[in-house]
Amino acid sequence: MPLRVVAQARPSGTPVAASVLQRGALAGLSRSRPRTPHAGWGSSLRRTFVAPVAHEEPPHHHPELLARYAVELPHYEPRDNSDIPEVFGNVHSTESFSAVDGPGVRFLIFVQGCAMRCLFCSNPDTWALKGGTPTSSKEMAQQIRRVRNYLKPRGGVTISGGEAMLQPHFVSAVFQEVHAMGLNTTVDTTGQGTKHGNWDVVLPHTDLVLFCIKHMDPLKYEALTGLKQRGALKFAEQMAERKIPFYLRYVLIPGYTDAPRDIDKLVEWCKQQPTFQGIELLPYHVLGRNKWEVMGIPYPLDGVTTPPHAAVQDVIRAFNQQDVAVICAG
Repeated sequence: MPLRVVAQARPSGTPVAASVLQRGALAGLSRSRPRTPHAGWGSSLRRTFVAPVAHEEPPHHHPELLARYAVELPHYEPRDNSDIPEVFGNVHSTESFSAVDGPGVRFLIFVQGCAMRCLFCSNPDTWALKGGTPTSSKEMAQQIRRVRNYLKPRGGVTISGGEAMLQPHFVSAVFQEVHAMGLNTTVDTTGQGTKHGNWDVVLPHTDLVLFCIKHMDPLKYEALTGLKQRGALKFAEQMAERKIPFYLRYVLIPGYTDAPRDIDKLVEWCKQQPTFQGIELLPYHVLGRNKWEVMGIPYPLDGVTTPPHAAVQDVIRAFNQQDVAVICAG
């Protein structure tokens, strides 16, 4: 059957994470030749840092193209913002015009702090919560206000990280400012935090979630991220309960997340989610490796390459055959 790629998006993994990794497990890593993980990698609670053998075929570069999200988000009438509290947060960086982080043209905010230590993290410089630039939600609103006319009619603001949920009051305040401007809100998250401390603060002001699920196998999830999977699944329950639409972001890593049985589990789980909109497939890349080197941290996936174009097409076809919409690089 023909491939039905709903849209194109950047090939990068979800922007996550910054600061030197203080883990004894990584201290012993060497830059030795790549090793092939055994078939049951991640089957123990010890993290697996071995890398598959590199492909014989040169890696294909997936072009960064505009994304088109089919979901329609609520429309808000501009209103007075004087009742919205001013909250300070730590911001890593911003992008004034993004077309791959939600519907329309979006103002993108990367906040500091992430509890995960993903083996494939593109931005380890965002791990530390106290890094970045202290910024007021009112100051951020002023920056957004300067470009808001360019974000209409479908666009808005997306907050990513790091992990946006770890600065819940700052994110909530910014999102309220965004709604007061007549724009919509999107959070890019792995679902860290707790219901009362984080999700209850952010989700009431969230129109769309870009939910990055690292792996459907709980042990492999832990091996890839250093955290338990159950928190992410509880977060998904909150999205369903609150009827918040979401796109699932999934990083395709050769030898780690691309096994047919893992893809099947992913599809099965997605079909059980009442507000699921589609999968945003993110082929693994090594563009963030230099940050690990600058920070003096051994890169865990040394030897892993970007998946070949044909392999990405096969995964897209697997999703299509199950009537799952896909956003992916062409």
